Amino acid sequence: MPAWLYRVILICWVCLLAPVTVRGAGLTHTSPRWQTLGRGLSFTQVDVLREGEVNEVMATLAVVKIDPASNAFRVFHHAPQAITLWQQELKAPIVFNASYYGTDNQPVGLIIADGQAIGSGRNRQMRGMFVAEPKGISPDLPRATILDLLATPINPKNLPWTQGVQSFPLLLDYKGNIRVRDSEKKANRTVIATDRVGNILIFNTSNRYFTLRELAQFLKASKFDVDSALNLDGGTEAQLLIKTKDFEFFSPPTWEHSIGNLLDQSPYWLPTVVGVFPRQE
Repeated sequence: MPAWLYRVILICWVCLLAPVTVRGAGLTHTSPRWQTLGRGLSFTQVDVLREGEVNEVMATLAVVKIDPASNAFRVFHHAPQAITLWQQELKAPIVFNASYYGTDNQPVGLIIADGQAIGSGRNRQMRGMFVAEPKGISPDLPRATILDLLATPINPKNLPWTQGVQSFPLLLDYKGNIRVRDSEKKANRTVIATDRVGNILIFNTSNRYFTLRELAQFLKASKFDVDSALNLDGGTEAQLLIKTKDFEFFSPPTWEHSIGNLLDQSPYWLPTVVGVFPRQE
């Protein structure tokens, strides 16, 4: 091998392994190494590092990238159960938690499940809405996207999508604005986002490291090309389950193997989830 070619390969390899600087939040993350799970479906984990800290991982971020042209989204709501039971029921390769709900297990914002509206569409705290699966075939409507409810007020009766989840806060809008105030509250997080080429990204954190503003700053400056990002329910409800023929993953991973199997305990049960399914067309 010529010496010059060896040097080029070595430089490329070092660049691949080097952390990516996220200047907006004073954080870095390791380069994504995408693993293909199916057509238009891939997965990676990155370590989140604080600038100036050597080899100290602050959090691990699980990321699923979904091409809506190859994968469909459906929202489900019924009596709460463990996410493992949801996956067994739905047979979906990807299942993740939806938005907030009350003590009666009813959503505090609007959700649309197979065209059926559930919950209140008048909760002014809701700032964004993930929508998917437009009615009929329209070249003007994306198969999945995030609506900014301040810029695009909706009427549930005329919503042209059959699936939807309202939530708050909208971490990033399409103009690149961070739409959440600073606070000291840290929790496990699930975020749904769009990237600049129309993919849907699901982020789930491994621990209670991020405040919402820190997470918004991190996503804005990251290498995931995030275009808009909506926070979903957090804390014990922030869960992501992947199960395909050749791959299984649960995030946060520490919960799955905790003493007493935490997932079987009711505080971890979910009344509303989103499933991702390969399109048959």
